[in-house]
Amino acid sequence: MRTTSPRYIDASREATAKLAKAFRVTDKFVYLCLTYRKNSETARKIRYTAVNEYGATPMAHYPECETLHDTTEDGRQIMRQVFNNGAILRADKRTGEAWITNRRGNVVERRDRITLLDDLYKLQVMAENL
Repeated sequence: MRTTSPRYIDASREATAKLAKAFRVTDKFVYLCLTYRKNSETARKIRYTAVNEYGATPMAHYPECETLHDTTEDGRQIMRQVFNNGAILRADKRTGEAWITNRRGNVVERRDRITLLDDLYKLQVMAENL
């Protein structure tokens, strides 16, 4: 399935057709449900059924980058993501502190504590778009 949605459920064409038939909706409606563009009760049921009955896989798009895991001299464990535009996202694994530097090395964003992958995703998108 090709999509530009940040998250989606990857289902085969056969599964999509079976879902459309089972829920008495069109293939396009199933597509909109699986790409989270519809969020009705039926859409949630279609997503649940796709994953649990038809073996579909929940997916997410994240910016492409090189990810390195380093330990500094003082023992801090840092995840470092280097993006094609020269931006670098660093996150301390213990404290949750994260910061983005641009290609010149200037800090452009700093967060004291990130706890959710959604927070990390937002920082990745910000770094990718510098």
